[in-house]
Amino acid sequence: MVGGLLSFGLSVSQSQPASTQRVGVAGKELATVKLGADFSIGKGRKLRMREVTIAPGGLLPMHSHADRPSVSYVLQGSLIEYLEGDATGRQLNVGESYATHGAKGHALENKGQIPAVFLEVDLPPDRE
Repeated sequence: MVGGLLSFGLSVSQSQPASTQRVGVAGKELATVKLGADFSIGKGRKLRMREVTIAPGGLLPMHSHADRPSVSYVLQGSLIEYLEGDATGRQLNVGESYATHGAKGHALENKGQIPAVFLEVDLPPDRE
């Protein structure tokens, strides 16, 4: 049985699509951050994607993305995003995206009954 699975895996990985044209592919820009000429991404940065989960009642406190621009996409649940100086916030639901960059801070709170999960793609300094 294992030999059969291995040979199946090899035959699948060796097959190549015949066409070089895109078929059935759709792309949609969800959120962007314009990087000014003064923002250096070449040295000491990495492109990172991570999944972040905030439990019901959880809070990601006020923080800034001045040195770490990001775009995020909500996969599950909902979040309230508070921008520095704005106490009302805005709700972010499944399928919505948002961009964060600059000195103005933001916080995220999960007031829902299920964990809120979002994907974040950012350019943090490479300190690891």
